[in-house]
Amino acid sequence: MSMMLKKKLVLINVGANNVDATVKFYETFFGLTFQRALTQQAVIYNAPIDEGGVDLNVGPRHNAQDSITAYFAVNDLNAAIAEAKAAGSKIIWGPAPLQIPPASVNAYKAHVEKHHPDDARDTAANAWNSVGEGVLITDPSGNAVGLVQLAPHAQGRYNAGKHQRPLTDQQVSGHNDVVKFGG
Repeated sequence: MSMMLKKKLVLINVGANNVDATVKFYETFFGLTFQRALTQQAVIYNAPIDEGGVDLNVGPRHNAQDSITAYFAVNDLNAAIAEAKAAGSKIIWGPAPLQIPPASVNAYKAHVEKHHPDDARDTAANAWNSVGEGVLITDPSGNAVGLVQLAPHAQGRYNAGKHQRPLTDQQVSGHNDVVKFGG
């Protein structure tokens, strides 16, 4: 049975001390070009980052505590860490396994077998103790950013890895239209 959520993630806002350096970091991180948002309140840049309609905004930090942490699934954690470091990132924590409590492993495995049977079949018998490996890094403005290389059995839950869907043609063409506006 499907369920309509009362709220849906549509935007992640990143407060930046150095907007230009932070935008360049996220352009490298996602492999796309951010464009000036159509707002007059502040110089904010944005881009679509998810086929489900999630945008990432980068704009000036309003105060020292202005921050948010979002976690992004990657296919190769070590490569993503190297790329982030080359773009000015520092590691805050990890990399480390994202352990499943031993008492929960069997219930979790049954859940995956029920809802994502292909992912369960792709998982070795001894690989159910962790949902993957993660690291917490910073962007050039000091914002925390999480990277996670999900285990095969966890990818379906997050539409990551082999389940990841591309941005829609409508999202890409809409973003490219904004580029043409010269924002």
